[in-house]
Amino acid sequence: MRKLRAAALILSLLLLLGGCGSSAGEIIRYDVPTGVSLLDPQFATDTTARMIISNTFEGLYRQLPDGEVVPRLAESSEVSGDGLVWTFHLRRDAVWNASGSRSAFHEAPVTAHDFAFALSRMFDPAAFSPFAGEFSSVKNASLILSGAAPQSSLGVRALDDYTLEVTLVRQDSRLPELLSASYAMPCSREFFESTRARYGFDIGSLLCNGPFYLYNWNNDRVISLRRNRHYLDDQPVVARGVDLYTPGAADGAEPAARFLAGETDACKVSFSDLPAVEDTGGQVTSFEDTVWVLLLNGHKEPLANTNIRQAVAYSVNRSLFEGRLPGNLRAADTLVPPAILWQGETFRARAGEKGPLVSSPDLAKRCYVAGLEDLGLSALPLGELLVCEGNNQRALAGYVQQGLQRSLGLFAGLNVLPQEEALERVREGDFDAAIVPLSAAYSSPDALLSLFRSGSGQNWAGYSNADFDALLDSASTLSGVELFDAYRQAETLLLEDGAVIPLYFETSYYASGKGVTGIGFSPFLTGVSFQSSDRE
Repeated sequence: MRKLRAAALILSLLLLLGGCGSSAGEIIRYDVPTGVSLLDPQFATDTTARMIISNTFEGLYRQLPDGEVVPRLAESSEVSGDGLVWTFHLRRDAVWNASGSRSAFHEAPVTAHDFAFALSRMFDPAAFSPFAGEFSSVKNASLILSGAAPQSSLGVRALDDYTLEVTLVRQDSRLPELLSASYAMPCSREFFESTRARYGFDIGSLLCNGPFYLYNWNNDRVISLRRNRHYLDDQPVVARGVDLYTPGAADGAEPAARFLAGETDACKVSFSDLPAVEDTGGQVTSFEDTVWVLLLNGHKEPLANTNIRQAVAYSVNRSLFEGRLPGNLRAADTLVPPAILWQGETFRARAGEKGPLVSSPDLAKRCYVAGLEDLGLSALPLGELLVCEGNNQRALAGYVQQGLQRSLGLFAGLNVLPQEEALERVREGDFDAAIVPLSAAYSSPDALLSLFRSGSGQNWAGYSNADFDALLDSASTLSGVELFDAYRQAETLLLEDGAVIPLYFETSYYASGKGVTGIGFSPFLTGVSFQSSDRE
């Protein structure tokens, strides 16, 4: 009799579980362009890594797919009368989830000390985070980066386990937005030190506190996330998990082919695959979110010269290629892409799409001669031009080559590399000139403009202009029309100096299959949110 009752109980449980359907959540299958080598929030720069971090960590704030910034672990906050001291009161129900075998840290509370340590370690003189410059408004941040102050003087401290204080040197209304970014996620000092310099390099060296935790990390097949049952209850996680298939998952099959075969639920698709994807009856979401630019390495002296940069900018003749661009690209001579919104409309619609430097062989030659005189050179050794594979980039780069030859008599040989390899070369400063994509980390013109701030770890162009920095500093204290004007002036100055040379905007397309719901696609580096996703 007991055996029969036990069997009946087991059967009823199985029926209950089987009848849950989508309410139990599904494993969402998604293709990513690359595997990842590092998931350290304070140092990971790869877009796939930052997307994974945004799904496995929770910060004081979170940026929603539409760009809105909402409180998460910051239960409440207050700002001093002079706007320089921000005090954040943390929720007390957030805990860590240990992905590996470090059970001592499993379900340990997430505290203000974890946020203070995370922000502080970005300013470790042994290795500054590439994002440290984003927090230039924090007290002593710039001094620490220049070596004029110790790391311990950073204006961030935990007043107690659940109270964080951030002191600024100037007002900065963007602080909640910055604190929602992947690099502002918490980090337990005790856990970090226990990893012995392995933090973020393998599955056992991570603590997660977001909607999901890292379950499997295999760059040759799949990176798996699973629902974090310890996540804050008032933000339910619908999906049971996410399997992120890497390029080696199906012998190199293209993401669109896997999606069309029903092997994945969603993916980023190319423009050429769009018609076939639309025929499936699924949904396509698109954003004109990327700007492809020509970067000159200003860390190398000849290319830091403003006249030389302007000469190259004037040599670019967009009319040569604008009629040959595929449908997902369009010629551009401004930096901020249309996906950046401003008070209900695109920033571009309000600021205009005409840049300050247009094609002019005559002006290009004049600036080139002036630059050579400045440098005491008879000719410029430009070296090679790095170009990313795919999307017709090799052919388009040929028109940039053509402009340099016709206007300046300069020849730059093309070096075509896989996109991530080309970007890594640029990050390491191992380039003379490169055509690369830039995308915004958050919904503000500042997200792109701040990449060129003096001292920014992402200022690959090596640009430095005190007036430009001052405009960005002032923007953090402004609002409305004054804020818009500050950003517009900063963009104009950046382009006038030839610090970055826009070529074309790109539209990104994301497909989700029929019956797949709740995936939050974003034009920003939060990438894709899977928290509310499910499949019928």
